[in-house]
Amino acid sequence: MVKLKRELGLKEVVATVVTSVIGGGLFLTTIQIQDKIPIGSSVIFSYIIAAIPALFIALCYAVLSSAIPSSGGEYVYISRIVDPFIGFIVTWARWFAMIAVIAAMSVGDVTILENFFNILNMQSVSSFIATNIQAIAIVLVILFLIINYLGVKIYGRVQTIMFVLLMIGLGSLILFGIPHINLGNLTSSFNLDWSLIAQASSLIFFSYIGFSAITDAGDEVKDAKKTLPKGIMISIFAIAIIYVLVALVVYGSMSPSFYSSYDFANGSVAEVAANFLPFIIAVFVAFAGSIAIISDINPTILSTSRLSFAWARDRIVPKKLAELNKYKVPKWTLLVNGIMAIAIILLAKQFIEAVMMINMAVLIIFIAISASALILPYKHPNIYKNAQFKLKGLWVFALGGLLSSALFFAFVLRLEDAMPGFILLLIWIAIGSIVYVYTQENHKMHWKIQKQQRKEKEKADEELVKELIETTEDRILKKKK
Repeated sequence: MVKLKRELGLKEVVATVVTSVIGGGLFLTTIQIQDKIPIGSSVIFSYIIAAIPALFIALCYAVLSSAIPSSGGEYVYISRIVDPFIGFIVTWARWFAMIAVIAAMSVGDVTILENFFNILNMQSVSSFIATNIQAIAIVLVILFLIINYLGVKIYGRVQTIMFVLLMIGLGSLILFGIPHINLGNLTSSFNLDWSLIAQASSLIFFSYIGFSAITDAGDEVKDAKKTLPKGIMISIFAIAIIYVLVALVVYGSMSPSFYSSYDFANGSVAEVAANFLPFIIAVFVAFAGSIAIISDINPTILSTSRLSFAWARDRIVPKKLAELNKYKVPKWTLLVNGIMAIAIILLAKQFIEAVMMINMAVLIIFIAISASALILPYKHPNIYKNAQFKLKGLWVFALGGLLSSALFFAFVLRLEDAMPGFILLLIWIAIGSIVYVYTQENHKMHWKIQKQQRKEKEKADEELVKELIETTEDRILKKKK
């Protein structure tokens, strides 16, 4: 099998992680959280609290990516460390959820673009976008499929450009927004109800997910054992700081009268910022909001295609899916993922009630990843020994990530609209189980190869011993004669 090309450096890793994470969670959740949980400016504490379990899980990814850098990272970590079936089935659930995310982000970005042109008073363009949301979303998916098809070098360049634009937009918001911060605005909406802050933190936690996307391209990262963990840790700290600063600027700039009359259910950071920033800066911040969501699509396509590529290498799905094009990327997995994303866009109404499946699938992965990091030093000390990023007391962080993910999963499951998504998740896992069992005879798992090698060695040893015994017996008989 032709190998993937290592063309992603530290800047591409950081660009992928940051743009994968910063999206609707920053530009929408920062505002719309008030419609669900009225915590006011204390949302700043929620971002800090939510960063703690996110950091635990990011540390687990950093250790695992340093120990086993490989394409389809999450599948490889869990299947090699915990169990091959668990590794497949949890990433099978995540794979579908991520394709649904591609579809959702494409539609969501079109909606943000509509708002962007509304700010510019270009109503005709906004109206055109509103009436052609699905078609434009499909064009976005196809565009990023083409970018991914042209190789990780092109992917890295495009992602770095979007990262720079996003950082300029957020930097402008923070830099021009800081002078508008008023301590009285912050204290007027401040609500130090730790029960509400905890609830908000559990929802805001989902604003931190996405940092795992780059680990699925482990075979395409230069010096992956050093670059991956370094990039993940730089990114997660930068993201937490950005979230806190943006929340501080937004709520510090809201007067009590503005806060009491604002429609938080349909608001956004860009819309609020338009009330206190210079027009040009406000427009660019709105543009950055579009970039924030659209930049998620590219790495998610990369990640999903590498997951199915890793399955194909292990012969769980047809090995045809592991074929690479001339740019050294898996061409058929990109095609399959693109077709599925477009189908979900066209059937969006049927999937709307199952949106919680996305969050559940992500949390299941986090539980499995935390468990992998927890048992790695004890079950596979040789693998852990080769890791270039190690942590004293890794079990504390891994256990923290596992327990917090399990608690968040329980919280999501109790939500009113969670059951359709949970049922769909169970159905999809059942389908994956059938696929795994049906193809089991063809699996080319690491443990299966090792088992076969052991059998062959044992057979060769038996034959050698048998031959030595026969030779010895022949010599004894000759001596007797």
